[in-house]
Amino acid sequence: MKIALQNTIHGLIPLYPSDWDERKKLKLGEVYEAEITRPRNYPFLKKFFALINLGHQNSQLNMPFETYRHYVVIKAGYFNSYQTDKGVYYEAQSIAFSSMDQETFEEVYSRVLDVIIAEIGITSEEIEKALMDFA
Repeated sequence: MKIALQNTIHGLIPLYPSDWDERKKLKLGEVYEAEITRPRNYPFLKKFFALINLGHQNSQLNMPFETYRHYVVIKAGYFNSYQTDKGVYYEAQSIAFSSMDQETFEEVYSRVLDVIIAEIGITSEEIEKALMDFA
């Protein structure tokens, strides 16, 4: 069973009617174990891609969008490296919901923002203003 909960001063309460229905299935007095995770923020993911797009459109690098996305994620320090007979191969880490929690994703966003600021030469305030609709 997986339900969305909100933390209140009264404790954790189900967030949606379907979650209340699932909670009703739990027997009173029984002991249950739960793993609490913070779900990924989809609007923030859209803002991340808008940031990448802004960087891509203003970059002096001539590369496809997906290549640029991998490039800035690697420059931000989120990569796996593999030793091959031709040298080291770098692969950007996945930002998929299943691969990264919200806190880590927020850190990736911040570090990619720093990379793009350094690369295209505008301030974080200018970028955040351009991305305001994606918050």
